[in-house]
Amino acid sequence: MNFLFLTAISILLSSCSTQSWGDLFGDDGPEERNKELMESFGTEEDVLEKFTETKEVKKTPEKVVKKKEEKTVVFKKKKNNPAKIKKKTVPKKRVAMKVEKKRPVAAFPPDYPVELKSLSKASEKLWKSYSPKFFPGEKIFMDINYMGISTGKIVLSTEEETVIGDTPVYHIHARVKTADYYRYLYELDDNIDSYISKESDTPVKFSLIQRESGQDVDDLQLFDLEKLKTYSLYKRVTEDRTKKKKEEAFIPKRFTDPLSVIWFLRGLPMDKGLSFKVPIVNRGKIIVLEAKNKGIETIDTELGKKKAYKMSAVTSYTGETLKSGEMTFWFSADDKRVFLQFKAKIKIGSISGEIKKYKL
Repeated sequence: MNFLFLTAISILLSSCSTQSWGDLFGDDGPEERNKELMESFGTEEDVLEKFTETKEVKKTPEKVVKKKEEKTVVFKKKKNNPAKIKKKTVPKKRVAMKVEKKRPVAAFPPDYPVELKSLSKASEKLWKSYSPKFFPGEKIFMDINYMGISTGKIVLSTEEETVIGDTPVYHIHARVKTADYYRYLYELDDNIDSYISKESDTPVKFSLIQRESGQDVDDLQLFDLEKLKTYSLYKRVTEDRTKKKKEEAFIPKRFTDPLSVIWFLRGLPMDKGLSFKVPIVNRGKIIVLEAKNKGIETIDTELGKKKAYKMSAVTSYTGETLKSGEMTFWFSADDKRVFLQFKAKIKIGSISGEIKKYKL
């Protein structure tokens, strides 16, 4: 369900790395690969433009308004003219003007699923209680552990705000990478990006680029918030073959994706006992994360003892609990709500992640 756990599973074969964070992680923009993927699927030009990063909002040219020339006023002497006799005017009949009534804009597309209508209404209500926690320049460095053994590193970062098409967005990024020394055993280099509309606090684009032993995966998901549709472009390349899949599906009005869900949880009210149902859209499927606040507790971290909000969560899809089982998250009990730690029980053991370094 969540990239954190999917990523952790994928690096189980790798060993604990002693390489520095600086050696492991560098800059690697996804925009060029996203464009190549869209072009390989024959995506229309207008769609390419709508979901391509443009850095700045397109401005419509301002109309040039000609200034009217000021005329000098000349005062003329009044002439003593004889009073004019007013003619009797017959009042004109008033003719009723026909005003065409504007049709109200439909809240949903004509063939929109009934179950998504109720989910949309519920999620819109939830989004009103949400307060964004995006801090450009923020970097959260975490170790991922499987059954108590360190298996990899991950960096969660908030990039500079940008523009997708003509939509101003927040940009968040995650990077997972194994050390070069262990490349003979298992190679991993994953990049995940999400772009969230600043107006609706809803994703407009999600990108997953996986470079792993034996396979390369490009997973691009575009979210049309006007048509309430998602377009998923998936490409997997192995030594034997290339698999391509394109999907299209309806989405609720408010939702998260596999990466932005972490930032969304950071922005929810943390009062003890509150519970939430958060929709997550991933490759046309809708997963519901059910979270509940457990209160504040003090945890030990590499940054020292920290007071943290504890939140438990389970995921469901079509009424069934996923194999990922129960998860627990800890966020700093301050205004930033820094992601400090997570734990998850899965079918083959347990996975956890804990903060090692924080930059802002």
